[in-house]
Amino acid sequence: MAPTGNKPKHAGKAIVAGGVSGAIEICCTYPLEFTKTVSQLDKGGGGAMGVIRNTLKTSGPLGFYRGLSSMVYFATPKAAIRFSAFEQASGALVGSDGKPMFGSMTSFVAGLIAGTMEAIVVTTPQETIKIKLIDDAFKREVPRFNGFFHGVSTIIREEGFAGVYQGVAPTIIKVATAQGTRFGVFHYIPPEYRKSAIGAAASGAFAGGVSVLLFQGIDVIKSRMQGLEGSKYTSSMHCLTDLVKNEGVLALYKGVGPRLSRVCCEVAITMSLYGEVVKLLNKYWITEDQKAAGSAPGRSRSIGSTQHVLRSSSVATEIDK
Repeated sequence: MAPTGNKPKHAGKAIVAGGVSGAIEICCTYPLEFTKTVSQLDKGGGGAMGVIRNTLKTSGPLGFYRGLSSMVYFATPKAAIRFSAFEQASGALVGSDGKPMFGSMTSFVAGLIAGTMEAIVVTTPQETIKIKLIDDAFKREVPRFNGFFHGVSTIIREEGFAGVYQGVAPTIIKVATAQGTRFGVFHYIPPEYRKSAIGAAASGAFAGGVSVLLFQGIDVIKSRMQGLEGSKYTSSMHCLTDLVKNEGVLALYKGVGPRLSRVCCEVAITMSLYGEVVKLLNKYWITEDQKAAGSAPGRSRSIGSTQHVLRSSSVATEIDK
């Protein structure tokens, strides 16, 4: 569904709902993220199954949660920024007639803006720290970094603040295109298929899968540039040419299996859970625009009625209780 054309109703709700959905999602899907990242950093041919066998052999099931702390610390603000920026952009991208400025493409453009904000503020330092921690634990028999905070302090002390902003360009490209595609595809699906939580989850999974298949190569380049050997690359193009020259074109799809699984789950969870959290907030967090909507001529949308207005451009506008 394209944005409604209304101004963002309440940024606070988008921030809270996005943060809650992001925190829950990452705890559910991190083993897939770990497997994907290690597969991309590994220059051998073991693939995802090789990573799984090796991790279980050396560290057991808990080995799949190495580096989780960096994701948990950042997951809440990342999703909060993503959804709130999307809501703000959707509300701003309207013409003088109140209709979406770019028609059906407005959700895609708003997603690009949201993804760019997310990448600059949160994702780049988060991904750099996560990948360095995973790379350190995977490649060294005795890891050099003793946990999240020791790893961060060591990186900043030795490489400066820029050390946690390696690969910022490919990260912006990756996150912006991914979120643009996910929001764009999600809203292209007819609203009636997204009204229920299950429908929103299925639509989100499909949108996430499309984004992975289109832009997997960007994610591989980003991971290589943010790894322990990332300093040897002078640019994203240098990383791309070196990767293709030494490992072949198919190397751009390393880790595609676990990433496809993880992203489909991620977008399914966040899209469906975000809408449910906003619905819950609408019941107890009554804003002025909700009161105005309930008293608008020809509309009986009081909070106690059989329906309520879901103030979100990210999901179906009206949901039955």
